[in-house]
Amino acid sequence: LIDELRNEDVQLRLNSIKKLSTIALALGVERTRSELIPFLTDTIYDEDEVLLALAEQLGTFTQLVGGESYVHVLLPPLESLAQVEETIVRDKAVDS
Repeated sequence: LIDELRNEDVQLRLNSIKKLSTIALALGVERTRSELIPFLTDTIYDEDEVLLALAEQLGTFTQLVGGESYVHVLLPPLESLAQVEETIVRDKAVDS
């Protein structure tokens, strides 16, 4: 699934983004915080559909990063998403 996050095919990336919680569970909270979240922050995609799915997924990640004490690690990717051109993506990032 992680390789699909890097794939040029939009549909494969979208499918992988929709399974981010599975990836995070497999990695565990430490690796999710130290590897997955920075990867997602550095790899903000250009397809609105993928960005929207990412914003939706990140809204459910509180427990996957270790609970409320670590929720701040979600801010960098959400801040990046809140700055994209597409309004629906920005709104979902802010909601998350």
